[in-house]
Amino acid sequence: MGRVAAVCLLFGAGDGWAAGGPIGAAAASQGTEAEGALLPVVLPDLSRVHETVREQLREAHASLTALALEGAAGTTDAVRSGALVGTYGDLGRLLMASEYLDEAERCFRNAQRLAPDDFRWPYYLGHLARSKGRLPAAVEYFEQALRLQPNDLATLTWLALVYIDDGHPEAAVPVLERARSLHPGTQAILFQLGRAAVAQRDYATAVELLEETLSLNPAATTVHYPLAIAYRGLGDLDQAQFHLERSGGGAGDGAGVAVPDPLMAEVGTALRSPQVYWDLGLYAGANGDWPEAVRQFRSAVEMAPGDPTMRLNLGLALNRTADARAAMDEFEEAVRLDPGLARAHFAMGTLLERSGRYEEAIDRYTAAVTHDPNLSEAHLRLADVLRRTDRLDAALASYEQVLALEPRSREAHFGEAMALVRLARHQEALERLRSAAGLYPDEPAFPLAAARLLAASSDPGVRSGQEALDLTQALVEQHDTTALAETMAMALAELGRYTEAMEWQRRAMAGAAAAGRADVAQRMAANLALYRSSTPSRTPWRDDDPEHRPGPPVEPGLLDR
Repeated sequence: MGRVAAVCLLFGAGDGWAAGGPIGAAAASQGTEAEGALLPVVLPDLSRVHETVREQLREAHASLTALALEGAAGTTDAVRSGALVGTYGDLGRLLMASEYLDEAERCFRNAQRLAPDDFRWPYYLGHLARSKGRLPAAVEYFEQALRLQPNDLATLTWLALVYIDDGHPEAAVPVLERARSLHPGTQAILFQLGRAAVAQRDYATAVELLEETLSLNPAATTVHYPLAIAYRGLGDLDQAQFHLERSGGGAGDGAGVAVPDPLMAEVGTALRSPQVYWDLGLYAGANGDWPEAVRQFRSAVEMAPGDPTMRLNLGLALNRTADARAAMDEFEEAVRLDPGLARAHFAMGTLLERSGRYEEAIDRYTAAVTHDPNLSEAHLRLADVLRRTDRLDAALASYEQVLALEPRSREAHFGEAMALVRLARHQEALERLRSAAGLYPDEPAFPLAAARLLAASSDPGVRSGQEALDLTQALVEQHDTTALAETMAMALAELGRYTEAMEWQRRAMAGAAAAGRADVAQRMAANLALYRSSTPSRTPWRDDDPEHRPGPPVEPGLLDR
């Protein structure tokens, strides 16, 4: 490369330095044409990014300028040594991470022209084109990268994704099948194969692939939307609705179904900024590495101490490392910075509830739902702690709020029924339990609770010993629990089969004792005495039964300093 071209890499026509410096416009034009029209790279307006990011970008640009000037002075063969290519790549990654996409593209295009056999540059250009919505260009760049690295998993996956998004699922399938043969069991490949099958209306294949993806990664909510479409295509509207409710209503583009992507990881970790540390903290948390998440979130807080969301995430990570007191400190600071931050109020409520400080927990949960009425988990926790503290009418109102937001919430359906039990509204409770059992046929809690009411309700209009026995026998065939044994005894006693009832009650007591709950076994003796005297139970649950005491166990001293 000649000296003139080395300078013109950085400064285009109209740039003050190039126009008025030692290189004239005509010479600059001739030099760039001779060297393949390398593009000028000028830093954009950096006012929207964090100060530390501005510093990084200026340093990287200064390094590029210095290399170009050395080349122009003839002091080093910067281009042939590869240093200039690497510097373009470094600046391009920083610009891409900062979302200055046009400037990043110039860097990568120059790097590609200087090192055409390096697959990194067309790979990055493919991502940039996709981010700009230029899908045909993205296909072209990813195909270039694949020619250079034919077995690269990330390139195969992204090329197929763009094919699908550009309306060519038939082109994506052979790419994905090749990737699958090279990298079997990769969830991202299965997901994209499922999306391609949906696009081609092969709904049976789509269901098989997407269900397999979910089995590998149950937390991947983006899988639910195409799966809902596939089930709808098969005519299974119940399953379609089930998955649609879990999708957030959007198709997404593969986020949440991760593919190993070292090159994009370099982009994601390039910047020193609160956002980058926040993203790294989220990534560490998603992988269960909570100490690393704490470290990253703490770095984010140090750089942006006034950002309440950073404080909230640090607190959540600290809580996962069992440092509840430090977590509470961060939540309190988040609320001080933003009194309307509902999730911080909610997080404080969970710690206060675990500490047994129920009144304070109620206050925090109330604040959370006041600031964000759609925060269903806060409504649920509020409902449970209200029920636990015997404010049953208020608890019912909160459960209704949960069900308005999430009609299929198992916890809310069960909590509502148990609040009605405590209010002695057994007929209504039974109706709720039967309805919920229909929604969740594989959930034993609902038929078990219904059996208890049918066997031991104080309302004669509710009791039906035979139905109670039928429900319990069906459950006993699949489960073996102390609660089931006690329910079986109640049902048998209601039918007047007291000898069998005593046998089942003794079995329940033995189970409680074996579990280390001798106190529970002792309280169960009251029903055994009833059955001995040929008297059925009229108490479906004792007041101290866990069904009436929802929420986490109390941890004394949890928030002590």
